[in-house]
Amino acid sequence: MEIEDKMKKFDVATISYTTHSRHLNYGATLHGWAFQQILLRMGCSPVVIAYLARTLERHHFKWPVVDAICGWRNPIAMIRHTLQWLVSTCANLRKYKKFQRFISERLICTDTVYTEKGLSETDAIPGCDDAVFVCEADVIWNCMATHGIDKGFFLDFPAAANHRKVAYAPTVSRKPFSFSDEAKFIKYLRSFDAVSAREREGARYIKYLTGLDVEWLVDPSLLLSADDYAAIAKPFGESGYILLYTCMKLNVNMVREARALAKRMGKKLVEVGNYGINRYLFGHTTIDDAGVEEWLGLFMGADMVICNSFHGICFSLIFKKPFFVFLRNENDWRFTGICEEFGLMDRLLSKDDKIPDVCPAIDFTETDRMLSELRKKAVEWIERNIVRYAKGASANG
Repeated sequence: MEIEDKMKKFDVATISYTTHSRHLNYGATLHGWAFQQILLRMGCSPVVIAYLARTLERHHFKWPVVDAICGWRNPIAMIRHTLQWLVSTCANLRKYKKFQRFISERLICTDTVYTEKGLSETDAIPGCDDAVFVCEADVIWNCMATHGIDKGFFLDFPAAANHRKVAYAPTVSRKPFSFSDEAKFIKYLRSFDAVSAREREGARYIKYLTGLDVEWLVDPSLLLSADDYAAIAKPFGESGYILLYTCMKLNVNMVREARALAKRMGKKLVEVGNYGINRYLFGHTTIDDAGVEEWLGLFMGADMVICNSFHGICFSLIFKKPFFVFLRNENDWRFTGICEEFGLMDRLLSKDDKIPDVCPAIDFTETDRMLSELRKKAVEWIERNIVRYAKGASANG
């Protein structure tokens, strides 16, 4: 038998931050897993391209304290971040191992980890000779996050040439592209066969720039149900607490407001994130080594969620948890878009706001109804633009 015949054949290849994300981001890994689950249910044979974005090539996933010491020119910021990561050094190593286990056990990924340069020098990705290539969600088209155009996230590499190219729900920045990046963006999108965006405003912006027909579709994490996530979640062991999810940036005001809310409600405050130092600064329970399954379990057991995370909103909706979300950037349409779509703008707070004493309850019957409609729309789009072609390629192969 030829070696090629023994090789697994894939009909959909996705690229995103799923396998490599800054600060070991729960949402990045889970939306990639969710999208792969949807493709599997629709009869595809998908693979995630293990991709190390250009901005993360020198990032120390296991030892972020190194980045804190070397990466900050401001001495005060350097001291603050160094102390933060020193406190969480062992916890982050445990978290890293849990993420690696989740990826190896629950995701179908390429054996090779590719960089932007590596992809440019690779003529073919094993098993993907007839695959549909998909840019999958998140901030892969946000030039502020990627520090300019990352060619991997635009499928600009030889292995994807002459293949069907699809974008499922990437995010673009509200801040306009630079002149050179805008020209590259328009050029790259001309090679795509189908394009969608994760925010309505983002879809309008892409359409304005390119003239393409751009659908607004929900984040892949919202395509699965609470039961789907419960099947892999690891229960926390307690319930009835206020969950504080501190993502990417520490907002001291948010922490204080969450503590005050927990005190008013007579509930325990449990924080999950990378800020283990908060257990010493504030004295509440802080979990800085949670794996993906444990993170899901923490959401399941909470009575309420306080966060500064887009995916914190998503999983609050999935698990039907009342929430308040603090903006990380005042002009971030990821947060405003999803809250406006579900009629929950009163749950969106500026980073220096106070949590209101009284707020209308969330009608989760209505949000579930809306989610059902949005899932149906997204699945139909995936069937029409990805699955139909993937299955056709498989049949021809």
